[in-house]
Amino acid sequence: MSLRTAGGLTVTDITDDVREAVRESGVAHGVCCVYSPHTTCSVRVNEFERGFLEDFAVLLRRLVPAEHYYAHDDWDRRTENICEEDQEFGNGHSHCMSMLLGPAGESIPVRDGELCLGQWQRILFLELDRERDRRWLVQVVGA
Repeated sequence: MSLRTAGGLTVTDITDDVREAVRESGVAHGVCCVYSPHTTCSVRVNEFERGFLEDFAVLLRRLVPAEHYYAHDDWDRRTENICEEDQEFGNGHSHCMSMLLGPAGESIPVRDGELCLGQWQRILFLELDRERDRRWLVQVVGA
C-alpha cells in the first residue's frame, strides 16, 4: 500500500485498508503484520483522537527537538548511507524518534477473519520526517 504523507509528525489512520487486506487474505485465524520499510516512519496501534495525537507530537518534539545538533546531519562527518536528497534536509531527529518508538510495525491477532482491535484502537502510520511518498506492507498468516 502507498500514501503521500504531509510530513512533520503526521499520522494517517490505515485501519480500514488493513481490514480489507485481512478480508482479501481469506485468513480466519492468525496474525496480521503491518510494517513500514522506512526508517523514519512507524506503524503503531493506538487511538486516532486529535487531542492525544497533539499531545504525542508535543512530547516527541520535546524529547527529540529538530533544532538540536545531530551527527547524522553533519556532512563533514557523515560518510555512510548518503542520499543527495537528504543533504538538503536534516532528519537526524526523525531517525532518533523512530528508534524511541521501537519496532517499525505491529502484529495484530486475527479471529474469525477480523482484526482483534480494542474499541478505540486504530492502526496508525506515523511520518516522522518531511513530506514524502511512502509505503507500508501487510502480511496475514494463519488458517
